[in-house]
Amino acid sequence: MKETKAFLTKHIGFRLRQTAFDQIQHLADKAGRNVNDWCREIVLQAAEGTFASPSTYAVMAEITATQAILIDLLCAVGRDGRITTQKAQQIVDAAHNNKYKEALELLRFAHSKAAKLRLDLPASGDGHAKGGPHE
Repeated sequence: MKETKAFLTKHIGFRLRQTAFDQIQHLADKAGRNVNDWCREIVLQAAEGTFASPSTYAVMAEITATQAILIDLLCAVGRDGRITTQKAQQIVDAAHNNKYKEALELLRFAHSKAAKLRLDLPASGDGHAKGGPHE
């Protein structure tokens, strides 16, 4: 995490049942983080709008796989004039093997671009700058 503990001055706390804590502990362990840091990261992602739900992640993975399949099939047909069933299956398998990694990269990229756009927007109430795109 980029923030150092010296700059963390506010505290949020809540109680959980043991089963919920155990689930969170398992997720934090898988991420190689302690529970406090893991929870802080997840809450901040949610607050920033950068947290992707499992369904969003799954849909993005399927979209990236479909796009990769389509592009690779079109390139193969354009290059060779035809495509074998075996080659088509290799393309599909490769797309499905990479879809979650590519989806995660796309989501991270989209969130970083969205965050940059939010930073570039004028503060509310500033109005449009003179000479902007609408003049």
